[in-house]
Amino acid sequence: MSAGAEIPPPPGSTGRAAERGALRGLLARTPLVTVTGPANVGKSTLARAVLEEAARHDGRPGGFVRVGCREDVTGDGVTAALSRAAGLPHDTTPQALAAYCARHGLTVLLDDCDPVAGACAWLVRQLLRAGAGHRGSAFRPGTAGTGAPAADGLRIVATARQPLGVGVERVVGLRGPRPDGAGAAGPQGIAPEPQAIAPEPYVIASEPYVIASEMHLITPELYGAAAHRPHVPAAASAPHPSPAPLTATDRQVWARLSVLPGDFDSWLAGCVGISSDVSAQDVEAALERLLRASVLVRVPDAPAPAPTADGPAVPRPPAPPRYRLPDAARAVGLARVRATGEEALTLRAFRMACAALAAEAQVAWQGPDRRTAVQLVETERHHLWAALARPPLDAADARTALDTAVSLWFRWAVCGRRREGRAHLGRLLRHCGEDTAVRARALWLAGWLAAQDHAHRTAESLLGRAAHAAARHADADTLARVAHARGVLALRRADTGTAVAWLRRAAEHTYQDLWYGPGPAYSRVLLAIALAAQKETRSGPLPGPRCGHGPI
Repeated sequence: MSAGAEIPPPPGSTGRAAERGALRGLLARTPLVTVTGPANVGKSTLARAVLEEAARHDGRPGGFVRVGCREDVTGDGVTAALSRAAGLPHDTTPQALAAYCARHGLTVLLDDCDPVAGACAWLVRQLLRAGAGHRGSAFRPGTAGTGAPAADGLRIVATARQPLGVGVERVVGLRGPRPDGAGAAGPQGIAPEPQAIAPEPYVIASEPYVIASEMHLITPELYGAAAHRPHVPAAASAPHPSPAPLTATDRQVWARLSVLPGDFDSWLAGCVGISSDVSAQDVEAALERLLRASVLVRVPDAPAPAPTADGPAVPRPPAPPRYRLPDAARAVGLARVRATGEEALTLRAFRMACAALAAEAQVAWQGPDRRTAVQLVETERHHLWAALARPPLDAADARTALDTAVSLWFRWAVCGRRREGRAHLGRLLRHCGEDTAVRARALWLAGWLAAQDHAHRTAESLLGRAAHAAARHADADTLARVAHARGVLALRRADTGTAVAWLRRAAEHTYQDLWYGPGPAYSRVLLAIALAAQKETRSGPLPGPRCGHGPI
């Protein structure tokens, strides 16, 4: 672990012109880039070389702070290792880490994430959520034409054999040397410059995977051996491989996977499967052996889109494989995880993973394409519903579930699931009786949903409790959102004077956390309506938005 400004430039950093250009370009416009490829191909060297160049030439004042996940991560985890690398106390929270790195212009380099891939993905999600809220604006491109990265926001670079699976992730893939020796790696794993003109890096459709220098995404090393799908018959000329016997670790991973109610990808499998005695590589190998032994079933890929009248349909970008435990296999796994006493620990890890998924969807909702957030929630809906519906194990587990429900505010308030959201929030608020900041936000969300459902008395009561709790925790953002909801209620009572006062307070507030709840733009719209209504005769009906339609 080290600060990039103190590390000498790595040797052998010549070559890989296409990959270096792709990484520089992505760093100029996105907060998270992962460099992937097989072992010893030069992922770490490429990342360090580009970050060193950025520190020297692009005005990134603090350089970068590096955590070597194979060498620096001890029992206290990736977050503590990153805190130590940044010169902060080991118990620094991800929110404080994100604020510190963004304020000092430090790029986070998580190097060789494979041993703790699940923990790295969780930390990256937390850093991105907190860092984006800290900078208060979208990630801005750097100087035009130079590839210089923006200096005002949090940036994260990771190196691993496969992507972390975070929704905002962009991936630069490095290919290994070909069997014929062409393009063999030079010093430090960096291949020499090709004599022919290398193909330009490109992005497939809107999927955040970048292919650089003829790298193919669908490879056994990157996403798992797709050739081992149980429903795909083997070629007639190829002998059918006999499945290897399951190890004790395979059965342990099998038992932990049984708490997942729906189909899952390798990231979620890692979240519930990794522990002090089971590494990320163990989980990956266990998935392969369980698949060969037909304990797991590969979920079929979605059918290709049909051609349209305007021409051939745009092909879908490749997606990581998903797996499913059949009912009989899940029953066996549940019996084992309960017999070994690991059910509570696994369920807690499952709920934390769902909280990270919900936070990622919340960030995606505030991005340029809200379909990404909707698709993520729909894909993981069985897991998210289970994380909200299963009884919490204790107060801390209840807070995690409550945080998940608040992160999914857009699903409840905008996507027509108000009553479902109110049911989840009401049940979780009863379980989580502690006076916490997340409880204040949950009370606000429950009151806002009640106002949309015309339950005005309930809404007033919940919003009053939310205001008191937010004031105790100095949560100005939640107080502003409570003011917005109270302005909505005043508009529906045709009390335009009160509505103007509340909505002006909400519209003029500068939010620190922009990700949850309606922003000031909604408040400004309703404020304009209330001001216009003041000029009308107060005896007539209020010309405003129809009740119950949209997140007003």
